[in-house]
Amino acid sequence: MIGLLDPALFLPRSDQEVEHDLSLVIRTCREHAIQLVQLDEYWPDLWTDFARPLERQLGPSAKRALQELRKRAESSTRYVPALAATAGRAWWAGFAQLFGTQALGVSWEDKLARATLRAVVADSEVVMLTRRMPGRNVVSHVAGGSTLEETTRWVLHVQPKGIGPRQILCVHHPRNLRQRWTARYDWRLPSSSDGARYPFCPPRYWWKGATPAHRTIESRPAWLDDHGSGWARPNIPRGAGYHWDVFIQSPALQQAVGLRQINVVEFGAPSVEGNAGHLHHIPDAKLGKSTGTGWSCR
Repeated sequence: MIGLLDPALFLPRSDQEVEHDLSLVIRTCREHAIQLVQLDEYWPDLWTDFARPLERQLGPSAKRALQELRKRAESSTRYVPALAATAGRAWWAGFAQLFGTQALGVSWEDKLARATLRAVVADSEVVMLTRRMPGRNVVSHVAGGSTLEETTRWVLHVQPKGIGPRQILCVHHPRNLRQRWTARYDWRLPSSSDGARYPFCPPRYWWKGATPAHRTIESRPAWLDDHGSGWARPNIPRGAGYHWDVFIQSPALQQAVGLRQINVVEFGAPSVEGNAGHLHHIPDAKLGKSTGTGWSCR
């Protein structure tokens, strides 16, 4: 698998933010054997225009993360042939939102699109390692003391000449490649593969923009699962709580579970909070009503 780096990863911000974002990229590369290749279409300019100026501003810890990322690319032995001069201009979509002038201050759409096309010709698996930024590829929905952060660009489209269309996943967390739907939805949503009794079941066509991903339920912004249930963050400052407030909309599912609303442990929660996808707690007023019955994804 070939990974391409989003230039926004190297925009100036606090050392803590830089280290956090780059550490996630490094972890993703390690866990999924992603190769960073120094493609001429974008790599030299990436380091000249973004990475080196940032490096000069960083403290020791954040600088080490940036240097480790560079070393991963320098140590790669993956050979990626150049695009044939006769290939002509291929089709792509979605790159302007992430890499156009409005996003980065100068247009990188063409550079990243051509690098992606070259990688796709060489390898059927290519991902874009991205940074989520409000106003660029993230929109926040806030209501009822709860915040839902909607990812607005989770896939890029390319079609090199002579090759069928390809979708390039925009990856911002290692979990995105285990549960690809988390590239659009929150990576903390529990899944069936986690052994969840109450899993988030992604809509069948989750990757399509026409598929509604969220709506307001009980005055809270909530992710919509395949059962029509809404998953909202708890009304706790800074999104803490380690669980999801799940509003069950199906009468049949309400009857099976015994409750209209349950609290489900999020994926990634500390072990003391319980197992991901299991009940986190039941309010005293609802004790005895839960049947303990979960559900499966269709």
